[in-house]
Amino acid sequence: MKFLILSCNTGGGHNATAAAISEYFTARGQECVTLDCLEFLPQTKAKLISEGHVLLYRKAPKLFGLGYRFEEGHMPKFILSQCESYADEFCQAVRQVGCDAVINVHVFSALIMTAARRQFGLELPGYFVATDYTCSPGVAQAEQDAFFIPHASLAEEFVQCGVPADRLVASGIPVRPAFCSKVPQREARQRLGLPPEGRMVLLTCGSMGAGPMEELAQRLDQQLPAEDQLVVVCGTNEKLKRDLEKDRLSDCVRIVGFTREMDLYMDAADLILTKAGGLSTTEALMKRLPLVYINAVPGCETRNLEFMVEHGYARTADTPETLTELVCSLLQEPETLAAWRETLAQAFPAPAVEKIYAHIFPDAP
Repeated sequence: MKFLILSCNTGGGHNATAAAISEYFTARGQECVTLDCLEFLPQTKAKLISEGHVLLYRKAPKLFGLGYRFEEGHMPKFILSQCESYADEFCQAVRQVGCDAVINVHVFSALIMTAARRQFGLELPGYFVATDYTCSPGVAQAEQDAFFIPHASLAEEFVQCGVPADRLVASGIPVRPAFCSKVPQREARQRLGLPPEGRMVLLTCGSMGAGPMEELAQRLDQQLPAEDQLVVVCGTNEKLKRDLEKDRLSDCVRIVGFTREMDLYMDAADLILTKAGGLSTTEALMKRLPLVYINAVPGCETRNLEFMVEHGYARTADTPETLTELVCSLLQEPETLAAWRETLAQAFPAPAVEKIYAHIFPDAP
């Protein structure tokens, strides 16, 4: 069976989810083609959306959050009309790929597919995979054969938003296989060239390096015991990396730019301090790594934070100062961290992509 997997180049999370699905399905003999749904748009418009999203996300997170909250109650008609206007391009892509079904990991592509069904009678099966712990704006307007959601306790929210209950599948959010298994901490540190002893805090804010990373790194450097270490992953934010390198932090701090070894850094860590992105959250959950949230970017990440903290899967604090105090306090409580890991293991027992595959192929061995 051939699948068209549609992502959206507005951050690393959607693309990583698409890659995780493609890798798992391909390993089981299915054929997968992954496209960015922005490719259906004129190049200038696609670039504006992609780069504008990154700019707002990094430089004006409050404005980003205001836009998201507006969309929650009033899905703008111009967004729906834009999606409808590219239904023909969607159909052309489907014909070119020659696929048997479509998996959408972003609401934009799900809405474009919905328009293609209504305007051109497209009859291909369509599946939506949610990548945040909330029902994002526009999801209820999408017509899909199944909606794969991050957790069973979110079902009521999706239904209240208008998604049919009989089409909900509580699967979780797909992550790459490297995040679904664990390398022993000492081995992970050895492979990364990190000291084997002491505790390690992993500080990261997603692929874009958003939030008060520099201040948090400085405070943690000052307050962590000398035998502990801090690893700061800046992602694609090269300016943040340069600024941190100029700060003359102690030898206990390692500064990392973009890396493809985040799974190993999570294995090496005792605790992660990060923003509440859906994908980065799920990667940490599957690694059974205690999470402390930086409330960096309002919007869907606020909903992620609220869900995770409410259910006891993560903790947070309001300021860089109180976040630093919380992290340092938790490191002094190994029993708390051990119980936390067990809670995550019980709440998220199996990789999401396995459940998605099993739903689409119920007779597969």
